[in-house]
Amino acid sequence: MTGSDPREGAKTFETKVASLIAATRHLEIPQILMLRRLTLRDPEARKWANEKQLNVVFSVILTKSIERYGLPKLKDARERNFQSLLPSGDGKEEDLRVLAYIATQLLGPPQMTEAESAQAGFQALLARGAVAAPTRTVRAQAPVREPPPLFAAQLGAPGDRMGKMMPKFQAPMPGAGSSGGNEPDKPFTDFPTLFDDTICAYTEKILSIFRITQPSRGIRLPFLLAPEFGVVYREVLTKFILPQMRMTRHMQTLAHSYNWAEVGGEKLIEIMQGSEVNNPILHNWDARWASFRTAKAAKGKKPAAQKPEDNPWPLLREDATRGNYEPPNEDNLVLLQDLIRFEADVMAKCWRELTQLYAQEFAPSGRMDQAREGAFRDGLMKWTAKLPDFVGEHLAMKAHFEFERLDATWMRKLLANFGRTDSERRRNAPFLTEFVLQLGG
Repeated sequence: MTGSDPREGAKTFETKVASLIAATRHLEIPQILMLRRLTLRDPEARKWANEKQLNVVFSVILTKSIERYGLPKLKDARERNFQSLLPSGDGKEEDLRVLAYIATQLLGPPQMTEAESAQAGFQALLARGAVAAPTRTVRAQAPVREPPPLFAAQLGAPGDRMGKMMPKFQAPMPGAGSSGGNEPDKPFTDFPTLFDDTICAYTEKILSIFRITQPSRGIRLPFLLAPEFGVVYREVLTKFILPQMRMTRHMQTLAHSYNWAEVGGEKLIEIMQGSEVNNPILHNWDARWASFRTAKAAKGKKPAAQKPEDNPWPLLREDATRGNYEPPNEDNLVLLQDLIRFEADVMAKCWRELTQLYAQEFAPSGRMDQAREGAFRDGLMKWTAKLPDFVGEHLAMKAHFEFERLDATWMRKLLANFGRTDSERRRNAPFLTEFVLQLGG
């Protein structure tokens, strides 16, 4: 990368990568692999990034695309040597290497057949022979490699992501009743209580990051931003989701797999945020949310009425009418069920960084603290690319209420960063597009 000012070079890198991520958001995996080939061969790309940085950027882009593609499909593709995901032309060996590496990170190493496993074990025994046990040596901890400029500010200190995801119990939401959730050392009673309290507390932590703390100024809020939504979401969980989950065979097996009085709710969070493959919590969680979809009717017939135990929508609409916010519907099912997949610590770190950037750009304490114009916008766009779909645009809408300088004009300019045309902006930021329309002018 050329340029006499390293800060200008970092800015160019971040701008280029943000554009690259936005351009690939809706591409298929073979198209991204083809773009990777072309970018690595393009001399112009080497003016703003070296080969190592480009490999890291495309690894992140491909990982997000593969997560949207689905881990079960990825597992099937790996068994067929990824042939369905490879673009045509030269460079397939490198594409295979990249896909195999990402698949190993997401799925673990490929499982050998029984014959291959036996043969590998036999060969290992032959190679080992009668060798004396080696002496124990103390290994020095490998230094943490510095990530590229785009990701360094997002990842923070190495220990940040390793902290506890949540306290064992949190204070109950206003109006949620006394469920004993505000006692840090609440004694263990039974698995159902621990399970319900843990899931409800974690989703409440996520919702508290989205929730506005300032007046809505008469604007009809998206449901994630509404202070009232947390109460009804918890009611949906305790009536329509969690009891039915606990009745399944997988969850009953999990209830007897650990000494829950000892490991507590942290173990549930660890399992929940582990691999998507054979995950008893996520599997049954997704199944319950999927049951809320209206069944497709046969041609010429009316769709069957939803069972009361599979229909939380009247409850959600009624609460939204009382609270004057936009109710969630079937189009938002993925967002509703992904709340337990969001990483609370990462989102909290994002909001802290955005708060700091806003203060440095719009209300600095001194000249030395003054951030350049557009620093907050660039930080927000950077986090939007890093976080799961829809999260960044919701934090942008929250910022409109929390930070007084982010008025309607500023929000309209921000929306322009999500696409060149109205259709592109609506596709990339549907919630923010509707929100800006409400602001008028």
